[in-house]
Amino acid sequence: MDIEHNPERRQEKRQPQSGAIEISFADPVPVTVNGELIEVSGRGFRAAHNTKGLAPGLEVEYRSSSAAGHARVIWTHVLDGQCVSGFLTLPSAATSD
Repeated sequence: MDIEHNPERRQEKRQPQSGAIEISFADPVPVTVNGELIEVSGRGFRAAHNTKGLAPGLEVEYRSSSAAGHARVIWTHVLDGQCVSGFLTLPSAATSD
């Protein structure tokens, strides 16, 4: 049987990045998760953390030394107690004067 290896399907280049990141969401009370950035792209980022509460579809606020804003959890993997999630950054809400 011939098994084809799927080429990389990601459309955006990833850049390794390290540093602390703070992720906040309401569950229904405010929750803040401290994590570590792994990589970033033009449309999102990947971070390691210690909570299983970051479920796909959840909208969060994030803050690191290089960026802050809103994002949606796209996926979370848990392996040997370590959680890693992929996030899609969301456009900032328009503010009115």
